[in-house]
Amino acid sequence: MKLNQTNIEKELTDYLELVNSIKLPALQNDILMSMCSLKRRPLGSGPYPNVSLFEASNRILSDIVILFGVQRLLTNPKVGNVRLPFTEYKVALGVKSGNDLRATSGNRRLVGEAFNVAQSFFQTKKSSMIRKLKTDEKADYRLIIFNAKAVKDSDYYFKKSEPSMLYLPVDIWGDRRRFIPVSPC
Repeated sequence: MKLNQTNIEKELTDYLELVNSIKLPALQNDILMSMCSLKRRPLGSGPYPNVSLFEASNRILSDIVILFGVQRLLTNPKVGNVRLPFTEYKVALGVKSGNDLRATSGNRRLVGEAFNVAQSFFQTKKSSMIRKLKTDEKADYRLIIFNAKAVKDSDYYFKKSEPSMLYLPVDIWGDRRRFIPVSPC
């Protein structure tokens, strides 16, 4: 999917509406059976109808980080002290091979990865994404977009950004309120 100033708001709205269309599975009296259902039974609705609520949650929360991150880049292309020259981003939502986002402008090239994790898993996930991004030797910019609550000081990462590794923390709960009121978990 290509995202730019013209379509980002609609894509975000449509995606969040699709997420809100998910029909949650009913819990059962047997806790283990309920847990098994949440982890294994396909949802049958939403953006990932053929996977369980557990798997859909992982994908959806990462997708939302991508969408709000790209929206941020399109409205304010500065990450730390680096101004990005891109007006359009190609994104891959869900679990796919390759990079989560790519952009080109003239001969300048960006590759990026996005994720939504708990603080306890941030360093492991960040290290893995850095290794993955560094395999693309032709990229001028490498970008990691992540949920701001994954770290205690998201400004630290934002400010340490440089073209070889950019960090964009995204507050998905604050950004989402513009579209649909929500209480963060």
